[in-house]
Amino acid sequence: MYLAADIGGTKTLLALGDGGGVRMQRRYDNDAHENPAALIGCFLQEARATGLGAQVAASCLALAGPVGVGTTRARLTNRAWTIDAKRLAQALPIGPVTLVNDFAASAAGIDTLAADEFVTLQQGQPDRNALQLAIGPGTGLGVAACLPHPREGQRVLASEGGHVGFAPANGEQQGLLEFLRVRHGPTSHVSVERVVSGSGLRDCYDYCAGAGPEEIGALAPAEVSARALAASDPHCVRALDLFLAVFGAHAGDMALCFLARGGVYLLGGIVPKLLPRLASGPFLAAFNAKAEHAPLMAAMPVFAVLAEDMALRGALECAIRA
Repeated sequence: MYLAADIGGTKTLLALGDGGGVRMQRRYDNDAHENPAALIGCFLQEARATGLGAQVAASCLALAGPVGVGTTRARLTNRAWTIDAKRLAQALPIGPVTLVNDFAASAAGIDTLAADEFVTLQQGQPDRNALQLAIGPGTGLGVAACLPHPREGQRVLASEGGHVGFAPANGEQQGLLEFLRVRHGPTSHVSVERVVSGSGLRDCYDYCAGAGPEEIGALAPAEVSARALAASDPHCVRALDLFLAVFGAHAGDMALCFLARGGVYLLGGIVPKLLPRLASGPFLAAFNAKAEHAPLMAAMPVFAVLAEDMALRGALECAIRA
């Protein structure tokens, strides 16, 4: 049996599985646990209670933060948790522990998708031998790639592409950039993640609703998207379209960087909730708006992934291969 984890800024998914797939999976709110060791210990206790008491041969933890190749200690970007693989392996009966970036793990899990677990937004001209791009918003904005390899099956390329600087494409987006500079401080780095994330959608709404940069609005991101999809609030509609336009442009930029002819996969819990507007809104127009490279972009397949456990699947694959 192998243990896999997807540890994000807000929540953690944990699973036990083997070559046949996941046998047990649980979701935990990070705020309810002091540290990762306590959280994993709680999961193991639940596993024993359900009869899954088999010895764990190895573990892989997918983390929402930068993780170098061979790294045994890493810190989450959006939570004050540091994960030490060696200490966890000493403290808990989970075998040797490997750390990977969460979106690198998500890319590793792409091949596990069933036909009903994704929706095609752009058919393109898929090349099965070409690189695949994984990108998606959540607490932050993750970016990774998966390169087919003739001997190893695949090679995952981690990145911190969500922290690339936000590049406005028009006057409205320029106004949003100035708004965010004031809100986050004049010397802060306004990355794309500042826009394309849960908190970024809230900031887009505040900007569209005319709030001052120092005023944090009352609407949570989920409420903004719900009102936008229901077309019940014009400020929410404008905010969501602004969010999707920036998301599409950046996904296109990353696809150009990696030449993702194997497909662009939109991942994360936000993606399925926004599917109606992803398919009909400004995302694809912004994705393809690359001047002389527009034909190249139109040839890249784009998929909205409905499964929300991609990093967990990829971490399980990594644990088995470790």
